[in-house]
Amino acid sequence: MKCSLNLGLDFHLDIVIYMTKYMVMMMYKIERANVGQVKEHFSAYVAKAEKGEPTLVCRRNRPVAELVPIARQPAANGTRLGSARGSVVVECDLNEPAIADTDWDALT
Repeated sequence: MKCSLNLGLDFHLDIVIYMTKYMVMMMYKIERANVGQVKEHFSAYVAKAEKGEPTLVCRRNRPVAELVPIARQPAANGTRLGSARGSVVVECDLNEPAIADTDWDALT
């Protein structure tokens, strides 16, 4: 009695993709965690990601997401405080009024 099972090409591709992800995970020692574990200890997994340790998030032991650190972007404003010290020259007395006393009547 012969028994054959026609699973189709899609099934074989799913197996190949799953095995490839598994081999990469084992090669780079990526930690696996189920969704429930990640929900319970989310801050710990975020701390690991900050250190550069990726985590593969699984649902029913099938990978669905990956928690990885983002690339740090340099600050958009590169101004350093105090870098222009001595480059501004003040040529007036900052203690005297900006408007003379005689001109105050014109403002009222």
